[in-house]
Amino acid sequence: MKDVFVVSETTELEAETIMDESMKKAESLLNWIKEQQDGSYRIEEDRSDNKITLILHTDCADGYVTVNFLQFTIAEYRIVNKAEETVFYLHFELVDEEHARYLFKEMKEALLKQQDSGTINALLCCTCGLTTSYFTMKLNETAEASGTDIHFDAVPYEKLYEEGSTRDIVLIAPQIGYRLKDAAAIMKDIPVREIPVQIFSNYDALGMISFVKECVAEKKETKKAETADAIGSLQAGNGALLYVSIVDMEGRTQLAYRVCSDEKIVAESQIVKEKYVFSDIEDIIDLVTRTNPDIHEICLVTPGSVSEGKLTYAKAGIISMPVADMLKEKYGIEVILMNVTDAIALGYSLRECGGEDIAFYFLPTGSYAGSFALVHDGEILGTAGYLGGDQLSAITSITTFPMNPFSLQNTPEGNIELAARYMTGLITYTGCRRIAFYAKMIPEADVLRRKICEFIREEYVPEIIKTESVRRYIYEGAAELLKHYRK
Repeated sequence: MKDVFVVSETTELEAETIMDESMKKAESLLNWIKEQQDGSYRIEEDRSDNKITLILHTDCADGYVTVNFLQFTIAEYRIVNKAEETVFYLHFELVDEEHARYLFKEMKEALLKQQDSGTINALLCCTCGLTTSYFTMKLNETAEASGTDIHFDAVPYEKLYEEGSTRDIVLIAPQIGYRLKDAAAIMKDIPVREIPVQIFSNYDALGMISFVKECVAEKKETKKAETADAIGSLQAGNGALLYVSIVDMEGRTQLAYRVCSDEKIVAESQIVKEKYVFSDIEDIIDLVTRTNPDIHEICLVTPGSVSEGKLTYAKAGIISMPVADMLKEKYGIEVILMNVTDAIALGYSLRECGGEDIAFYFLPTGSYAGSFALVHDGEILGTAGYLGGDQLSAITSITTFPMNPFSLQNTPEGNIELAARYMTGLITYTGCRRIAFYAKMIPEADVLRRKICEFIREEYVPEIIKTESVRRYIYEGAAELLKHYRK
């Protein structure tokens, strides 16, 4: 009994020592964060038995820096705007204070960007931007004179989608009112309205300001980020397989992970960031492998070209990086690298088509090409992602444009042109009979099909299906791809 007591006492002393070291590291970080206060926000501190939270208050959003003292010291950075949307979220084990400071600077930058949204930012749009530009000058003068916190800008139609998604309201001039339906369908998260003819024709600034206030005040559904309670879920149990997925969606990067054991999900979460760097992946793996030490395999699902464990993803500054070997050497865990469009395509085939053949085209907003994957007999054709190098080259070689494709990426008409021409190449080269696609700026499948019919005869055009989401297919497709990688 005495020996047992001594062992217990030693364990408690070790635990106290570890906790003291964790507290010192946390206090050092939090004190440094307090020193960064520059008047752009005010700080409130909240302490409990097992966590410390600093709340950074601004008029438009609140930032939360939380350090949790559990089995390991876990830091969480979160930004929640006044619509209760989580617009920034990440969590990591607090090991390297310099790295934690770097991530805080990124969070602070994102928080201060939210400050700019305190004013209602309204965007007017007409064909060329001339009439709305004049009206905008009058509107801003009237808003300033009346003390109204609204700022107006004007753009020609060709820049509507490039500029509109970041505004609080979009206002379409009557002369292009026929574009309202598509604009409202594409920019679902913000109010899109046609300017009343009586207001526009008379340049009625006061009437317009009242109209904007009414539109913004309307009750709108808020889209909350699907971020699970990371701290709670990470205590669910030890897993055997870690999935990490990266998807670029509408100007933000979504990094998500899931831990599976015995075909059950024991932990999962999602991180939302404006920009992605490779160390974000390492932060996730560091955290999850510490809390789930039985993980024996990591499946990394990523954009870019994947070939023999190497990744090329120019947007993140990654060129032919031997990611699989690097991570395996660092963590001592087998790492399998796969293309995210391949996973989406296979997951879509399994969930929506019973495993039948299908091509999938993924065209995120702001992309001038997108990416393809082709499922045949339950497998992805080609290698290196994007249908493989040979297939991509063949499709690109037979895809011609009447103008620079970069000029087509910012409007629905341009996206339809891009998708139709690439799909025509895909149909011509592969003979596929069903294509599913994700493209937020293409309102419906029928308009895309009609465009494709301009290039090939209608009887040769396959079934075209639009999907509103891709994330639901990633894990299922990745799990199926793993079976093929293990053969």
